[in-house]
Amino acid sequence: MVFGKKKAQWSPEKSLRDGPEQTKRLSNLLKLRSEHDQAVAKTGWDDYQRQLHNNQMLKGLFKKLDPTVMKPIGDVKGEVQLSFKYDFNNDMLLVKVIKCRELANKDIRAKMSNFFVKLELLPDPLNQGEKRTQISRGTNCPRYDEIFGFCIPEHGLGDSKLIVQVCEHSLGGNDDIRGEVIICLNTFTFRSEPTYTAWYSLNMETDLSISGNLDISIAFQPPRTLLITVHGANDLAPRDEGQTADPFVKVAVSGCDKIYQTQVIKDSLNPVWSETFEFQIHEEEFEDKFVIFHVIDEDKKSTNDSLGQCVIELKDLNPEFGVHGSFPLADLRNSDKLRAKTYQSRIAQEFRESLMAHSVARAPGCLFKNHRGGKVVSVTCRKAGAKGKIRIVDGIPIY
Repeated sequence: MVFGKKKAQWSPEKSLRDGPEQTKRLSNLLKLRSEHDQAVAKTGWDDYQRQLHNNQMLKGLFKKLDPTVMKPIGDVKGEVQLSFKYDFNNDMLLVKVIKCRELANKDIRAKMSNFFVKLELLPDPLNQGEKRTQISRGTNCPRYDEIFGFCIPEHGLGDSKLIVQVCEHSLGGNDDIRGEVIICLNTFTFRSEPTYTAWYSLNMETDLSISGNLDISIAFQPPRTLLITVHGANDLAPRDEGQTADPFVKVAVSGCDKIYQTQVIKDSLNPVWSETFEFQIHEEEFEDKFVIFHVIDEDKKSTNDSLGQCVIELKDLNPEFGVHGSFPLADLRNSDKLRAKTYQSRIAQEFRESLMAHSVARAPGCLFKNHRGGKVVSVTCRKAGAKGKIRIVDGIPIY
């Protein structure tokens, strides 16, 4: 005879009673299953399959429109390899353009393109002008191995920049800039390291004509009120030479919903606003947040023009004294701050909701109707600064 505890029999009612979380999950699963069956029964199997196809198409398009990266995805990509050396005997900077890789065509239908590289020194007091490599034909990974020289004294390296642009040659004469790198020469110490060789990722073209300063102040009122005042701007650079501007300022804080905008000041390159905006932020959040100021020229006849941005990091803010000053404007489209995921997360959510609404409504019709042959669909989102293209071949999306 064996003595021991009597083995308890399993009871489904007891199991569910002892696991409320399990019960909740099972209930949700049954609910989703019921909604799925109702959707199929209501719309019909063919319509249900078409809706799945629409969702798949939009998911692929969303990946290309991902707003967590500000620069146009699929439009600017690739890298250029450069080598730098300084000739102390002749006061000359030597730049070797070695090669490029994974460049993007302007026309997605073209498999390969004809690329060349342009180099320009700024400032250029000797008017040496831009220098170009030969055109490399029929490849998206061209190799050049060409060396160029720029006359510049050693002490002039600290204030100089080298503009490197990868261009796509066009038979019509309108060459397209496919990406750009701006290299500050003060990062090199040729006395201790004679040669520098590195890969540089291409960015969007930077507008170096932007100038001027923005006068702002930031104050903090505990426990969670951040007051940002835009006082004015001075010496703005108009987009059209010899003309004036109608500027206004957009103010945003990374990770916050609100984006404020000042009034538009007509016909002024030295506008005065004195407008204050309020954000709800705890002091503990300052470490990971920053304020973005964007000066814009209003143009009611066409698209607005950017007059420059500046970024103030809140981690440097003294809550007791705040900050007040005049900050230089620049083209910061390629700044890591403007690409930060915290700043873009709200837009990403809007993308998902918008694309799902388009999928349900099957709009625009040109995207969802049955296509014969091939068709390219391009989508642009100005708010996120993103672009995307997909090709539909006989009704099948190719990403």
